[in-house]
Amino acid sequence: MELPFALIKPCILFFFILGNITFLRVRAKTSNDLISDVCKRTTTPRLCLQILKSNGRARKASSPPELGEVSMDLSKSNAKATKNMILFSSLRTRDKGLKERYKSCAVNYDSALYYINIANQYFKGGDYASVGRYTAAALNEPIACRHNFARAEPAWLREGNDKLECLCSVVLVISDHLSGRHCSFPAG
Repeated sequence: MELPFALIKPCILFFFILGNITFLRVRAKTSNDLISDVCKRTTTPRLCLQILKSNGRARKASSPPELGEVSMDLSKSNAKATKNMILFSSLRTRDKGLKERYKSCAVNYDSALYYINIANQYFKGGDYASVGRYTAAALNEPIACRHNFARAEPAWLREGNDKLECLCSVVLVISDHLSGRHCSFPAG
């Protein structure tokens, strides 16, 4: 009788490990599917995929609210970093016209951060319609900054503006979904 019991332990352990590996693969597939489903609804799907798939927290997100929270955090950190680069560049230039454009962009990024912070509070409270309104306001700020430079926007600033626009677009897609207004994602 001891022989069968001795065989049962390794079998149970084997199936337990196999089940966990399968669960992790399904979860990863679901997270990748969620990122793909959200990104195809944004204004820049390729950039969206690049940003979200390169972020560990985004890759682990298994629901729209989780991905929305990550996207809100990424928007905020991107806006802060871009604003800091704008301020640094403003201090380094002697060109008065360029200083004014940087100053205007810094104001745009202050406004974007303000709107993102308010949107984040509404997100935490579950008021997704308000999240959409404030995120849309934040989205207008890098666009306004871009207009300050016409077509002579420095590459680093273009990249910061593009990322913030993209991340705001992600939050808009998710807030529309969570408020029941537009898109729905396939069941995972």
